[in-house]
Amino acid sequence: MPYIIQGQEHNLSTDPFLGGSGDKHYIPLREVITALGGSLSWDNFEKAATAVIGPWSAVIPDGASNVTVSGNGQDIPVTLSAPAMLQDNQMFVPWDFLNTAYGYKVDLAGNTMTISNPNA
Repeated sequence: MPYIIQGQEHNLSTDPFLGGSGDKHYIPLREVITALGGSLSWDNFEKAATAVIGPWSAVIPDGASNVTVSGNGQDIPVTLSAPAMLQDNQMFVPWDFLNTAYGYKVDLAGNTMTISNPNA
């Protein structure tokens, strides 16, 4: 399944897949954040990823349903539509995470996931 990220086609290592209870599509956090121009770091002790896009940062612990997005002097609580999960040494988040945490427009239509910044 191709990803269209900021108008460019990307073939990431993992297609969105149904995870958790089987009713939510998950995406590979590191690859998507990187394709958006952000960065991701991993804290192995805490089992948590820190995803940074521009001034906004979110710490996402494995299994978490609630995260805090920080930036511009604000801390904003965000509830994920499904818990983040670690699989094969990779962090996955529900596909709508980018919308709720960073405001990106995210659409899943057929075999294509489109992610775009509505303010760009």
